Amino acid sequence: MRNPRHIALALAVVVIWGVNFVAIGHALEGFPPILLAALRFALTGTAALFFPRPKEVRWYWIAGISAFMFFGQYVLLFTAMAHGMPDGLASLVLQSQAPFTVLAAALLLGEKTGPRQVAGIAAAVAGLVVIGAGRGGNVPLSSLLLAVGAGASWALGSICNRKAGATNGFALMVWASLYAAPPLFLTSLLSEGPHRIGHAFAHLHAGPVVGLLYVVLLSTFVGMGAWVVLITKYPASAVAPYTLGVPPVGILAALIANGERMTALEIAGSLVVLGGLVAIVWPRRSARGTSARRFRRPRIVPDPSVAAATVEESTHAAA
Repeated sequence: MRNPRHIALALAVVVIWGVNFVAIGHALEGFPPILLAALRFALTGTAALFFPRPKEVRWYWIAGISAFMFFGQYVLLFTAMAHGMPDGLASLVLQSQAPFTVLAAALLLGEKTGPRQVAGIAAAVAGLVVIGAGRGGNVPLSSLLLAVGAGASWALGSICNRKAGATNGFALMVWASLYAAPPLFLTSLLSEGPHRIGHAFAHLHAGPVVGLLYVVLLSTFVGMGAWVVLITKYPASAVAPYTLGVPPVGILAALIANGERMTALEIAGSLVVLGGLVAIVWPRRSARGTSARRFRRPRIVPDPSVAAATVEESTHAAA
């Protein structure tokens, strides 16, 4: 990618998606986690009025994306963040989806995994173990495990996405959001209760509302819209490495906005995780010459809260 405007656009998306975790944290100050997920996807799903349902995609693949990428991932992620997972650390730990995606593709789709990817997976897992060992007193182990589970849920959704074969990734995202909203609202009603939901709406204030609007309008529609432009103009192997900037931006944004500080072991583990992600996501030179032809057809673009989701495409190029 050599066009300065497109490089600037990619960097802008990285900043938007990194700050997104701080916005989620503010939104969780006013909304219960599952209700927040339901509102997020209900508002995103309203765009279905303007984007027809992808006719080439079977309904069960859309349902699978909704169940794993959206329902499972966000119930786990938002619950983790609501119960002690710091915003900045969440932006990094959620990238555990990268090694999970590679493993799921190897086990369920029979895709080859090269030595560099195996080393990257081992490094990412080791880094997560170091982070777990170096948790500060404000990071419960259960929240850390929930965030890792969110990454695993995304990986399973990636398999559904691969099988869906949509030609319009943005439309697929919108319709999968529409599918996810009703079960999320029902789950919120059953688990969080009408009293807690009513209290959230009766005591709305600016912070949570702005956080929700940021997630929907900036991260989803602006960020994802820009990413659709990039992923249709360039091979995924040329675009995906930019997502490696999301965790550092998220950690920096959390430091500036919330004063979040990481322990020495958390910092060390984060560096090891990032090293593993580089090994998994970064394409080999031999893949670049043919990747434009192989990736001209876009699939579902990355979720704004999980920017490294493009690993499922770039790892295919590097295999």
